[in-house]
Amino acid sequence: MRILGLDISSQTIGFSVLETTDDIPKVVVCSFFKPPKNGTYIERLAQTRSKIIEILNEYRPDTIAIEQITQFMQGRSTAKTIIALARFNCCIGLACYDFNNQSPEFYSVMAIRHGIKLNKKLPDKLEIPELVASRLKIKFPYVFMKKKTDKIAVESFDAADSLAVAYHHYMKLNK
Repeated sequence: MRILGLDISSQTIGFSVLETTDDIPKVVVCSFFKPPKNGTYIERLAQTRSKIIEILNEYRPDTIAIEQITQFMQGRSTAKTIIALARFNCCIGLACYDFNNQSPEFYSVMAIRHGIKLNKKLPDKLEIPELVASRLKIKFPYVFMKKKTDKIAVESFDAADSLAVAYHHYMKLNK
Protein backbone atom coordinates (compact mmCIF):
# COMPACT_ATOMS: atom_id res chain seq x y z
CA MET A 1 0.00 0.00 0.00
CA ARG A 2 1.18 3.52 -0.76
CA ILE A 3 0.31 6.45 1.50
CA LEU A 4 0.63 10.06 0.35
CA GLY A 5 1.01 12.62 3.14
CA LEU A 6 0.54 16.31 2.41
CA ASP A 7 1.37 19.44 4.38
CA ILE A 8 -0.32 22.26 2.48
CA SER A 9 0.22 25.99 2.58
CA SER A 10 0.17 28.75 0.02
CA GLN A 11 3.97 29.11 0.34
CA THR A 12 5.26 25.52 0.38
CA ILE A 13 3.61 22.14 -0.05
CA GLY A 14 5.37 19.21 1.54
CA PHE A 15 4.62 15.77 0.15
CA SER A 16 5.77 12.30 1.16
CA VAL A 17 4.94 8.79 0.09
CA LEU A 18 5.34 5.75 2.32
CA GLU A 19 5.17 2.23 0.97
CA THR A 20 3.99 -0.35 3.46
CA THR A 21 5.38 -3.77 2.68
CA ASP A 22 7.15 -4.60 5.98
CA ASP A 23 6.71 -3.75 9.64
CA ILE A 24 8.41 -0.40 9.01
CA PRO A 25 7.11 1.56 6.04
CA LYS A 26 9.69 2.63 3.46
CA VAL A 27 10.02 6.25 2.35
CA VAL A 28 9.50 6.49 -1.40
CA VAL A 29 9.78 10.28 -1.51
CA CYS A 30 9.95 13.14 0.98
CA SER A 31 10.01 16.51 -0.74
CA PHE A 32 8.24 19.81 -1.33
CA PHE A 33 7.32 22.27 -4.05
CA LYS A 34 6.49 25.95 -4.13
CA PRO A 35 3.05 27.01 -5.40
CA PRO A 36 3.25 29.90 -7.86
CA LYS A 37 3.26 33.39 -6.37
CA ASN A 38 2.06 35.25 -9.46
CA GLY A 39 -1.34 35.32 -11.07
CA THR A 40 -4.86 35.38 -9.74
CA TYR A 41 -5.66 32.97 -6.95
CA ILE A 42 -7.57 30.79 -9.44
CA GLU A 43 -4.52 30.65 -11.73
CA ARG A 44 -2.30 29.81 -8.75
CA LEU A 45 -4.71 27.09 -7.61
CA ALA A 46 -4.93 25.63 -11.13
CA GLN A 47 -1.14 25.42 -11.42
CA THR A 48 -0.88 23.90 -7.93
CA ARG A 49 -3.58 21.35 -8.75
CA SER A 50 -1.67 20.40 -11.92
CA LYS A 51 1.47 19.76 -9.85
CA ILE A 52 -0.51 17.64 -7.36
CA ILE A 53 -1.98 15.63 -10.26
CA GLU A 54 1.58 15.00 -11.52
CA ILE A 55 2.57 13.73 -8.06
CA LEU A 56 -0.53 11.54 -7.84
CA ASN A 57 0.14 10.04 -11.28
CA GLU A 58 3.83 9.47 -10.54
CA TYR A 59 3.48 7.85 -7.11
CA ARG A 60 -0.01 6.28 -7.42
CA PRO A 61 -1.01 6.38 -3.73
CA ASP A 62 -3.69 4.04 -2.46
CA THR A 63 -4.67 6.39 0.34
CA ILE A 64 -4.02 10.06 1.08
CA ALA A 65 -3.76 12.06 4.29
CA ILE A 66 -3.63 15.84 4.63
CA GLU A 67 -2.72 18.03 7.58
CA GLN A 68 -5.84 19.98 8.50
CA ILE A 69 -5.56 23.75 8.26
CA THR A 70 -4.89 25.52 11.52
CA GLN A 71 -7.81 27.34 13.06
CA PHE A 72 -7.65 31.09 13.47
CA MET A 73 -5.43 31.99 16.40
CA GLN A 74 -5.44 35.56 17.70
CA GLY A 75 -2.09 37.20 16.98
CA ARG A 76 -0.75 34.19 15.04
CA SER A 77 -2.93 34.05 11.94
CA THR A 78 -5.04 36.40 9.90
CA ALA A 79 -8.32 35.86 8.11
CA LYS A 80 -6.40 36.34 4.84
CA THR A 81 -4.02 33.51 5.76
CA ILE A 82 -6.81 31.15 6.78
CA ILE A 83 -8.74 31.89 3.59
CA ALA A 84 -5.65 31.18 1.44
CA LEU A 85 -5.01 27.92 3.33
CA ALA A 86 -8.64 26.86 2.95
CA ARG A 87 -8.53 27.50 -0.80
CA PHE A 88 -5.38 25.44 -1.27
CA ASN A 89 -6.58 22.63 1.02
CA CYS A 90 -9.94 22.36 -0.74
CA CYS A 91 -8.40 22.47 -4.22
CA ILE A 92 -5.81 19.82 -3.40
CA GLY A 93 -8.32 17.73 -1.44
CA LEU A 94 -10.63 17.68 -4.48
CA ALA A 95 -7.76 16.70 -6.80
CA CYS A 96 -6.96 13.82 -4.43
CA TYR A 97 -10.62 12.81 -4.32
CA ASP A 98 -10.78 12.81 -8.13
CA PHE A 99 -7.65 10.66 -8.30
CA ASN A 100 -8.87 7.70 -6.25
CA ASN A 101 -12.57 8.49 -5.73
CA GLN A 102 -12.24 8.68 -1.97
CA SER A 103 -11.92 11.56 0.42
CA PRO A 104 -8.45 12.07 1.85
CA GLU A 105 -8.13 11.79 5.61
CA PHE A 106 -7.59 15.08 7.41
CA TYR A 107 -5.64 15.21 10.68
CA SER A 108 -5.02 18.17 12.94
CA VAL A 109 -1.46 19.17 13.81
CA MET A 110 -2.08 18.17 17.42
CA ALA A 111 -3.45 14.73 16.48
CA ILE A 112 -0.37 14.11 14.30
CA ARG A 113 2.08 15.21 16.99
CA HIS A 114 0.31 13.12 19.64
CA GLY A 115 0.26 10.17 17.26
CA ILE A 116 3.98 10.20 16.48
CA LYS A 117 5.48 11.29 19.81
CA LEU A 118 7.92 8.95 21.55
CA ASN A 119 6.97 9.83 25.12
CA LYS A 120 4.59 12.14 26.99
CA LYS A 121 6.34 15.27 25.68
CA LEU A 122 4.64 16.75 22.63
CA PRO A 123 7.24 17.44 19.92
CA ASP A 124 7.55 20.93 18.47
CA LYS A 125 7.90 21.68 14.74
CA LEU A 126 11.71 21.71 14.84
CA GLU A 127 11.80 18.20 16.32
CA ILE A 128 9.57 16.59 13.66
CA PRO A 129 12.31 15.72 11.09
CA GLU A 130 14.40 13.74 13.57
CA LEU A 131 11.33 12.22 15.20
CA VAL A 132 9.92 10.80 11.95
CA ALA A 133 13.43 9.76 10.90
CA SER A 134 13.82 7.75 14.10
CA ARG A 135 10.36 6.21 13.70
CA LEU A 136 11.15 5.19 10.11
CA LYS A 137 14.78 4.29 10.79
CA ILE A 138 16.13 6.68 8.14
CA LYS A 139 18.42 9.68 7.93
CA PHE A 140 16.18 12.66 7.29
CA PRO A 141 16.79 14.20 3.83
CA TYR A 142 17.36 17.81 4.91
CA VAL A 143 17.54 20.54 2.29
CA PHE A 144 20.07 23.28 2.98
CA MET A 145 19.95 26.93 2.00
CA LYS A 146 21.87 27.64 -1.18
CA LYS A 147 23.86 30.56 0.19
CA LYS A 148 24.59 29.09 3.63
CA THR A 149 25.25 25.39 3.30
CA ASP A 150 25.16 24.85 7.06
CA LYS A 151 21.67 26.31 7.52
CA ILE A 152 18.64 24.03 7.09
CA ALA A 153 16.06 25.41 4.67
CA VAL A 154 12.64 25.97 6.23
CA GLU A 155 11.13 23.81 3.48
CA SER A 156 12.74 20.79 5.17
CA PHE A 157 10.22 21.19 7.97
CA ASP A 158 7.28 21.20 5.52
CA ALA A 159 8.61 18.00 3.96
CA ALA A 160 9.02 16.54 7.47
CA ASP A 161 5.46 17.51 8.35
CA SER A 162 4.19 15.68 5.27
CA LEU A 163 6.15 12.62 6.33
CA ALA A 164 4.64 12.90 9.82
CA VAL A 165 1.16 13.05 8.24
CA ALA A 166 1.84 9.93 6.16
CA TYR A 167 3.32 8.08 9.15
CA HIS A 168 0.43 9.06 11.43
CA HIS A 169 -2.02 7.83 8.80
CA TYR A 170 -0.08 4.57 8.52
CA MET A 171 -0.33 4.13 12.31
CA LYS A 172 -4.09 4.83 12.22
CA LEU A 173 -4.60 2.27 9.45
CA ASN A 174 -2.63 -0.38 11.34
CA LYS A 175 -4.28 -0.14 14.77
